[in-house]
Amino acid sequence: MDFGFYSLGLVCAFSFARLMTENIKFHIRTSSIWLHHWIIAFLVMLPLMYFKIDEPIVWGAMTGVALEGLGRKNWSIRRK
Repeated sequence: MDFGFYSLGLVCAFSFARLMTENIKFHIRTSSIWLHHWIIAFLVMLPLMYFKIDEPIVWGAMTGVALEGLGRKNWSIRRK
């Protein structure tokens, strides 16, 4: 059943991330760095792995957010 919760988390978070990025322009950026939502999701995954948090819905959600951002054409960290 863990795979089911992972899949639900992935689909729901992907959809929610798409909805938010299309309607709310939330960015963490400076003059040289731009942290897109996929980067933030990746950075959240690092402590999840370190602390061995094994919640399928959380991992699915972080994966969904990251995959939604990677599917876009402008996703680099450096601002031009």
